[in-house]
Amino acid sequence: MKLKNLLQGDPGIGPCILGIGTFDGVHLGHRKLIADIIGCARERGLPAVIFTFDHSPRKFLSPEIFKGYLTTPEEKFSLLLATGVDYVVFRPFDETFAAVGHEEFVKDILINRLQAEVTFVGFNFCFGARRAGTADMLASLLTASGRASQVIDPVRVDDEVVSSSIIREAVAAGDFARANRFLGREASFSGEVVHGDHRGRVMGFPTANLQLEASQKILPPNGVYACHADTPEGSYPAIVNIGVRPTFDRSNHLLEAHLLNFTGDLYHRTIRIRFVQRIRAEKRFPDMQALVDQIHRDLAALQNIIP
Repeated sequence: MKLKNLLQGDPGIGPCILGIGTFDGVHLGHRKLIADIIGCARERGLPAVIFTFDHSPRKFLSPEIFKGYLTTPEEKFSLLLATGVDYVVFRPFDETFAAVGHEEFVKDILINRLQAEVTFVGFNFCFGARRAGTADMLASLLTASGRASQVIDPVRVDDEVVSSSIIREAVAAGDFARANRFLGREASFSGEVVHGDHRGRVMGFPTANLQLEASQKILPPNGVYACHADTPEGSYPAIVNIGVRPTFDRSNHLLEAHLLNFTGDLYHRTIRIRFVQRIRAEKRFPDMQALVDQIHRDLAALQNIIP
């Protein structure tokens, strides 16, 4: 099994080339670090391994400022494994792990348990209790044990350093052109299709509805978006509304996707929505016909964005 939980015992990998990080979003900066790990691993004939966490340390340590994920833990693990690394090892981030000092982290986890020959980290890497460890400290501790470390320079796009925090800001602003450039792919939201009140079908625009109330992901502002919808039957252009449907006095937060040229049944199936561009803000219409007229204009905009 390529995904291993460090709390479930010895990962059994042996000496390896290791990369450490939270990897929220698995963006272009992360992918550069991972490519260097894989390159080094292949040169030395050792497995390429990622060490990460199930949940963001920020969610545990600073819940008051935690705004949400770019990728859920499950999405992150899937994206990391898809890069070509040999293993992804994770450690649930909890009170016990938060108290581990930086020296103990290097000796117990990196050297004894993961057997890292070379450890790659990002340019802004800190580790250990209270983030007391720095990249220079990591290098010193590893060198003393006959190991090595390497710090990866930042990746820039449009002369700006790629980071998860910048991408989270872009998604929260609905700026998917910027978010997607930094991710190197389209930001997405996945979920199980649930039953709604069928108003879309009555208006001639049936929708696949995803609940947002319990989402731990960063969500864009309420509004209408041009998207791709990935279903078990294939991918379709979709017009997506995120919001509370003010024309019908609803209050639950919902994602509604109308898939072009789709005629199947998606209830209780999982779909993925990939965001391309914001079209407009959500608004209240005086009646259903005014909303229908606007949806026709939204569909025309969608077809200009995704031919």
